[in-house]
Amino acid sequence: MRHRLVAALSATAFLASSGSATPQDQAQGARFPVSTALAEGLSPEGLESLDALVARLVTEEEVVGAELMVIRNGRTVLHSAHGWRDREEALPMEVGSLFCVRSMTKPLVGVAIHQLVEDRALKLRDRVAEYLPAFDVDGKRGITVQQLLQHTSGLPMSEIMATNPRDLTSVRAVADLGGASELEFEPGTGFRYSDQGTDTLTALIEIVSGQPAEAFIQARILDPLGMDESLCLLTPESPLLERSVSKYAGTAGNWKRYWAPSDGPLFPVFLGSQALYSTVEDYARFLDMLMARGRGPDGRLLKSSSVRRITSAGPHPMVSSTGLPGAETGYGSLMQLWTKPAEKEGRRDLVAFGHTGSDGTYAWAFPEEKTLVLYFTQSRGNVTGLRLEEVLGELLLGVPFDPIQAAPPLEPYLGYYFEGEGDRYRAIIRDGDGLALEILGRAVVPLVYVGDDRWKLKPSPANVIAFDRDPEGIVTGYHIGDHQEFRFTPAEDLPSIDQVCEQVQAFHRMDLLEAVGSLRIERTLSMPKLKREGTSTSLMAWPNRWRFEESMGEEFERGAFDGEQVWTESSAAPRAAADAVRSAQLMGEAPQVRFGDWREAFPGVHVVQRIEAGDDVVLLVRGGDTSGPAPTFYVKDGAGEVGRVDDMAVIPGVGRLGRETTFRSFREVEGMRLPERIEVQLANPMIGPIKLELSSVTAGAATPEGWFRLEGEPPRDR
Repeated sequence: MRHRLVAALSATAFLASSGSATPQDQAQGARFPVSTALAEGLSPEGLESLDALVARLVTEEEVVGAELMVIRNGRTVLHSAHGWRDREEALPMEVGSLFCVRSMTKPLVGVAIHQLVEDRALKLRDRVAEYLPAFDVDGKRGITVQQLLQHTSGLPMSEIMATNPRDLTSVRAVADLGGASELEFEPGTGFRYSDQGTDTLTALIEIVSGQPAEAFIQARILDPLGMDESLCLLTPESPLLERSVSKYAGTAGNWKRYWAPSDGPLFPVFLGSQALYSTVEDYARFLDMLMARGRGPDGRLLKSSSVRRITSAGPHPMVSSTGLPGAETGYGSLMQLWTKPAEKEGRRDLVAFGHTGSDGTYAWAFPEEKTLVLYFTQSRGNVTGLRLEEVLGELLLGVPFDPIQAAPPLEPYLGYYFEGEGDRYRAIIRDGDGLALEILGRAVVPLVYVGDDRWKLKPSPANVIAFDRDPEGIVTGYHIGDHQEFRFTPAEDLPSIDQVCEQVQAFHRMDLLEAVGSLRIERTLSMPKLKREGTSTSLMAWPNRWRFEESMGEEFERGAFDGEQVWTESSAAPRAAADAVRSAQLMGEAPQVRFGDWREAFPGVHVVQRIEAGDDVVLLVRGGDTSGPAPTFYVKDGAGEVGRVDDMAVIPGVGRLGRETTFRSFREVEGMRLPERIEVQLANPMIGPIKLELSSVTAGAATPEGWFRLEGEPPRDR
């Protein structure tokens, strides 16, 4: 959808130099009256480039929709909406839409805690256990309020990640879960971003103030700032509900709606970690108060000393990506920071402060430039804000960035790279029509060309891969800053792929499945970090048919291959034929494939490396070439035992995630060797390991007609 500039200004008015507020602005008492770029000392072309970037992100389906607002010197110089508020209902995004800002709720909790400190109702050095008996246990008694504010308490990301938020009863109950949490580190010794810690602070607000946290925030922050379009709790009766954007999850070009306003409120209780709903203009009022060192339109909400504490980096760094040229990231008291590199020990000058939200919202406040920038999307987990930071670096800080250029031919860069002998390989590959860096079991990182053999990491544009060439112009390696990687070709003394496949077949003997007829495997399934348990059932039949079902409580996922088509079904989606990407992933996970003859399943499979892994010598076998991402198998040299697979998992509603699957031991079943214990680690530390333990195996299991098309329930009799 075409965007709308401030008050539907025409391009001529947008470039005009007059900066006075209109009579209509004055009559309506506009908090951020409309002005122009030139009047406020900004480049009109730079501002138009920023808006055009957001429009392009929507067009390229990097996000579903977006609202953008830029405020300079207290005046609005750009306010536009792009794309869809609800794509399925064909509702265009409009200025003034309501967004769930998720983690951008945290700064309001931080301000509320500092208000209580100023009220002398609380001290930053107070121990949480003084207020919450659940924390009066070994290891937790020393956790302080300040440590919770700075994410240095050691509490994990969350204890409710696997909980339906609609089942929550109180924020106090959520906070009490922290008392039984396994700490990530000793309190005060490290940094761990923690929703759990913020929800604990939210419970403290209730205990100390004697009222619900949402009531305290409403009375002490929202009302004084005139944030009439912000809600700590969205209710079915709220008139703002109809302006709420629908939520989407997935990846660029593959967004799936997972919540719509008609579904009803997502949060029955106020979670200070993530529950606030707001508009871009309302949230700008909050940031404007902090940029004014605690002053609101009708008086002071916070002392300037508290604002300095909130916007000063904590004792342990928060390392994250940024597109602001020359800036470093940090974390204050429930506030994200962007700073200049330290010139003196312990001193880092503030460039910007603000926060991001996991549903796709971004906000930056640049105090020196007296500028606020708010970019709200509803496309969960996108990192397009980094692209905006590049433009903002030039627009506000005067630091040019390398623009994306048309890519040269990709073939000269494709290949394998490592730091040196013994180091596992990385691959520069094709990823669709572009170039990407593949890191085994971790990520496939898209690259964008910026000229002179230099490619930015798309999700982390401050990092640039610069390729090296020899005098003949052949690419010999690359470097990222001081980090060097060297290009190599597989050594000539490696065994052939025919030899390795024969060893694997001799060890695992998947060919014996033909005599067995069919094999049903039952496993227990657990996710310890999320405290969830379930079951996994799979059945395989010669030569290549399979079916699996994994369930945890009421949630389940099924998949099957009938010899021609892969079928999927889940508690969230009906039975359907899988697309090509999902089909390829599930086919590669079938036991007949993982422990069978890879030459039949993976065109271009070959041996890349021989490395030492503990006491073993392991061959790294790539299930394909560099024309795209491919799994890497770890095979014990000479024995044929497959001990691990590194690949990319395509998770519906999430997208691609790196995955390491390790097979801990094997059991002989009908002459075949199948893994007894499997551990899966996704490249997301919040999820933790996924463990599967073999419980039973049934040979000659029944396979009713249609079962490999996901028709009928799994039979339980032999």
